[in-house]
Amino acid sequence: MATAVMNDTRLSVTFDAGVDLEGKPVYKRKSFNNVKSSATHDHLYNMVQALAPLQQYPVFQIERTNSFDLTA
Repeated sequence: MATAVMNDTRLSVTFDAGVDLEGKPVYKRKSFNNVKSSATHDHLYNMVQALAPLQQYPVFQIERTNSFDLTA
């Protein structure tokens, strides 16, 4: 049976930057690498919400990506 060990967490925040000349939505994205793997989903969500008023555009989506090393 394989086991998984989390080795990296990345946080990506997508911002709603309005629409382009054709009326299509425009999104801007910021990614943060080396996020503490032990941070809970609530911690990350609350951190983004605390920083949101300091950003130029409103937050559209928050994404957490974890990567794992698999061993047998």
